[in-house]
Amino acid sequence: MNEVEAIVRERDRDRYLSTFFAPDGKRPHLLALYAFNAEVVKVRDVVSEPHLGMIRLQWWRDTIEGICQGAAAPQHPVAVALAGAIAEGGLPKQALLDLVTAHEFDLFHDPMPGLTELEAYLGEAWSRLIVMAAMVLDREAAPRASECAGLAGVAQGLALILGDPRHRGPFLPQGMDVKAVLGHAENRLAQAMALLPQLPRSVLPAFLPVSLTGLYLAKIDRRPEVPLQVSALRRQWHMWWTAKRWG
Repeated sequence: MNEVEAIVRERDRDRYLSTFFAPDGKRPHLLALYAFNAEVVKVRDVVSEPHLGMIRLQWWRDTIEGICQGAAAPQHPVAVALAGAIAEGGLPKQALLDLVTAHEFDLFHDPMPGLTELEAYLGEAWSRLIVMAAMVLDREAAPRASECAGLAGVAQGLALILGDPRHRGPFLPQGMDVKAVLGHAENRLAQAMALLPQLPRSVLPAFLPVSLTGLYLAKIDRRPEVPLQVSALRRQWHMWWTAKRWG
């Protein structure tokens, strides 16, 4: 197991498991994209001051700019692998940059102003990741997945935010409590699942992590004060069953 794969296995187990259902030639590029996301997400947890986090995020912005302009990637295993994923999927520079910028919010404790702003954050930080994974899997078919990805990313992001009581406070829009946001996530998930049957089979591995969202929301609904925890075995079985059902 190389370093990029190890990062995803350790920090983003759901997406790691989903890559086993992708074609062998696509899997390294999906892992590269997911490792990049994991590196960006972890910034909040490894810095003591917001400005230090901003410096780290700027490094990723500069790296993306350089790769997209044809420069060699820095000697960083994730950056090198990301360059390959960008080439494979034709990943748009702006989507990558927007993902990085969205996670600046994670560094501060400012409250989310409203539901519109929350959905905009989730669209950039979560939905675009699903779209880019779909592009890696099938660049031509990916545009047909964008609407479903937009809804799915909101639901998935909300589930994981709500499942982290220690950090979810700033993400709750003013005037909405956990129960209200949970209901919104359930609605968005239902809308995404209604669109899923229309998607090309080639892009479905990008959506497999979302298949766990209903399980997570139900668990949060029962015990909202407890950090979300579902056994790896149960998640793995659920994803395998979903992959078989989706075909």
